[in-house]
Amino acid sequence: MTDEAERTAELRPAESGQTQRSEGTAGNRRGRTLGRDLLAAGTLAFILTALGFPFAMLWQIITPRVEFVATEAAWVGVEIYPDGYVLADLYFAGMGLVLGVLAAIVSWTAMRERRGPIALLGLVVGSVGCQVVAWRIGQAEWEAFWDAMRSATPGVHMWRPPSVLFVELDPGAAWEALKVGHFTEALSSLQLGALAVMALAAVFTYTVCAGWSRRSSLRSDVPE
Repeated sequence: MTDEAERTAELRPAESGQTQRSEGTAGNRRGRTLGRDLLAAGTLAFILTALGFPFAMLWQIITPRVEFVATEAAWVGVEIYPDGYVLADLYFAGMGLVLGVLAAIVSWTAMRERRGPIALLGLVVGSVGCQVVAWRIGQAEWEAFWDAMRSATPGVHMWRPPSVLFVELDPGAAWEALKVGHFTEALSSLQLGALAVMALAAVFTYTVCAGWSRRSSLRSDVPE
């Protein structure tokens, strides 16, 4: 074998390795598309929003209820200053805090190839949706309680279900205010209050995970 042939044979494995790496990078680029990222983020948002149903059930079970008694004139509370009013909001916010941290950690771990701002957007939308669903279920239980209380016979004791009080969320009113240019009034109809706790916790946790990542792209499918 001539010297030129030997040099050619030595170069071929390196060239082959470079070709494989370039093909792998191209494959990763083809696998990472905006459409797939949006689909993954939408799926994440849907799953988190669906968690609002068990969230509401657990919240209704563990939160202490306020006892009322029906009278001939109206209804009165058994306790003068019941803790149930405040505990309902505290339990709701606390559950959202824990679930937001867990959702961020799970999404960061399970969606390694989709990490980034789009996945974070899905996490935020799903977190807000989860607590909105739980809040609306609580509102329905709260309204049903008062309907039953109005028709109750005097002397009947009933227990008020938990409801988030410090929330002012009315998208319809906000839209009507925007159409006439009342931006301040529109914002006052979109006060999430405790409904934003889960999203804030998720964003903070996801950002911390991103800050500790060794990879500038955040994704594990891209070489360091």
